[in-house]
Amino acid sequence: MPEVLSLPVFPAYVVGSLSPAPQKLLYDRKSAAYVLSISTRSLDWLVSQKQLATRRLGKKVMITHGELVRFARADHFHLTQAPSP
Repeated sequence: MPEVLSLPVFPAYVVGSLSPAPQKLLYDRKSAAYVLSISTRSLDWLVSQKQLATRRLGKKVMITHGELVRFARADHFHLTQAPSP
């Protein structure tokens, strides 16, 4: 008997027939790193170098969605170049 493929079932709001899925306003470090496809250590370095602006909720470091979009839309050649002597 052939194997039957089972496709995931998404709620209607995710598919787009009713309303779009809500967008997060703030991302924690781990989620922000995932969205940018980098490690959390790389994200921490970018924050320490003031490449990404952050917000704080108590002790938790958060990054806004707009900041992630701003960073992702720009080129960052200087991050991969070796320091000049």
